[in-house]
Amino acid sequence: MVIHYYNKKLLATMKSKNNYTEEHIRYILENYIKDENRCVIKTGHSLSSIKLMLQNIAASYGLVNFGTGNPMYSKIADEFRANNQVLGKTMSKKSFCVRFGIIK
Repeated sequence: MVIHYYNKKLLATMKSKNNYTEEHIRYILENYIKDENRCVIKTGHSLSSIKLMLQNIAASYGLVNFGTGNPMYSKIADEFRANNQVLGKTMSKKSFCVRFGIIK
């Protein structure tokens, strides 16, 4: 167990290689663009691991050739896209991937 002090609260995070929780993914999607390093500290995953997780989302959308993706990751990304509308509409899969620097 890795213990982080974050926002004056004790947060215990179970860390295992490539094991993201829904909480980790939601936190990353909400904060990655503002502060990548904060995502590393909060989740305990390396920046390269976080980038691979984002590529998995793009793979599940069929926008990159990187395996088949992960259904849990894309489910949470779909919720994020619906909650962060662009011009009153759900953010497109392509816009999501461009926003997170997965595709150009």
